[in-house]
Amino acid sequence: MRKTLLALAAAAACSANIAAAETAPTNVVLFTADDLGYEVFSLFTEGLPDLTPNMDKYAAQGVQFMHAHSNTSICMPSRSIMATGLYGISSGMMGFMNLKDQSIPTVMGTLSDNGYRTGVLGKVSHSTPDMDYQWNFVQDYRELGAGRDPELYYQFTKDFIAESKKNGQPFYLMVNSHDPHRAFHDPENPMRNGDIAKPSKLFSTDEVIVPEYLPDLPQTRVELSHYYNSVRRLDDTFGRVIEALDEKGVADDTMVIFLSDNGSAFPFAKANTYMFSSRTHFFVNWPNGDLKASHVDDKNFISTVDIFPTILDATGIEVDASFDGETILPLLRGESQENREYVYTQIDYKIGGPATPMRAVQSEKYGYIFNPWSREGANYRNSNEGEIINAMLDSDDEALHDRVTMFRERVVEEFYDLEKDPGSLNNLVDHPEYQDVVNEYRDRLEQWMKDHNDPVLPMLAVRDNHRKLDRMMARDYPKKNSLMPQAQIEKIRARQAERRERRNRNNRRNQES
Repeated sequence: MRKTLLALAAAAACSANIAAAETAPTNVVLFTADDLGYEVFSLFTEGLPDLTPNMDKYAAQGVQFMHAHSNTSICMPSRSIMATGLYGISSGMMGFMNLKDQSIPTVMGTLSDNGYRTGVLGKVSHSTPDMDYQWNFVQDYRELGAGRDPELYYQFTKDFIAESKKNGQPFYLMVNSHDPHRAFHDPENPMRNGDIAKPSKLFSTDEVIVPEYLPDLPQTRVELSHYYNSVRRLDDTFGRVIEALDEKGVADDTMVIFLSDNGSAFPFAKANTYMFSSRTHFFVNWPNGDLKASHVDDKNFISTVDIFPTILDATGIEVDASFDGETILPLLRGESQENREYVYTQIDYKIGGPATPMRAVQSEKYGYIFNPWSREGANYRNSNEGEIINAMLDSDDEALHDRVTMFRERVVEEFYDLEKDPGSLNNLVDHPEYQDVVNEYRDRLEQWMKDHNDPVLPMLAVRDNHRKLDRMMARDYPKKNSLMPQAQIEKIRARQAERRERRNRNNRRNQES
């Protein structure tokens, strides 16, 4: 059930005339990586090469979370949750949708209303759920060297801070790196997608560590080595942004939050609900925030739905609104919180194709997934497969062929012992020794779905009847357009009309020639 947050103003809280406050108000930098899996950090995996030195050093000074998750492991819906503190099923943004209900507050709109200057670097459309909202400072993909040039992020961060200080305003800056999103940095083809900034270090196929959910094939290692290159350039970008904060003299009064929008862009990770899909490295640093410095929280589960309430709590801004998340400021200060043993994740619409609703609940020990769209002959796809799926099919290993079939079709229910099987390779949903805990986790997910009026809830009751599931998916599941504001629908139609006209012009030219 949603929690109502009325963030109580602290002694140094922002007032109506925030710029004139005697105590410096809190600035906020929310830094997101694009498709960064938690498995590339030494905090989680031993034996990694020198991959993320800037992030490792900076994170070690603040608070790091071992059990942080994205509630939706796809870029735009993930960022919508960060912006609203609501699950997609609560806000209606169950995919690549903008905010239809404009009574729902957003973090950037709320901070603007309270005297903050707001800026965004990269992923602008994906980070602006309210189509009417106007950031004070905007630099996007092209201006940032395809969103992958550390020096441009550094310069624009300094420019934004300088203008904020000139205006006498505290700031909220969302920094969205386009690394390590595909296409990864291939040193033999560096110009792909305008990818011209070279990482400070390149990696070879024998340096990578193949995660549990992927097969150790030559193609996997090639793609992972290119992925590592992009991860290193992300780290370069992060380091330069932190340098900008230091050089402009605002580091002590700035709360820096880092996380990834979702897991790595590989099969069985991003755009799914496995542990490798949603788990993210999440760290916070705020020198003047009285945090428990150099602390690793290995107990509490947090997620992206907690970000907006946390920012309100840190800035002392009061909002009469209800959230699905809860502030983690007590955890950052070494205090305890209840009900931090589980995380709930969802997938609904990808950027293309039909709806593939997935719901999951995970703890440190187990994970349960419900896939009402699953059926024999289904063909689940996303843009994160690379050539690994084809390499699996080309192999002589029948187990890899079966794994591809599982990826395409799924089963309605999945259950994994995450302590023994973090890669979610062995589905235990029918295993007799696990039936009590399967029922417990199914019940937990059902209660969460009830609490949040999930349209998928009725399907859980008929999970053993594929015909009913198919009918309910066709009849009852929300259609994409029904979740969008009219302005977004009109914008999509205009783009479609423009593409049709372009094709028609090309056809006419071809006919005339």
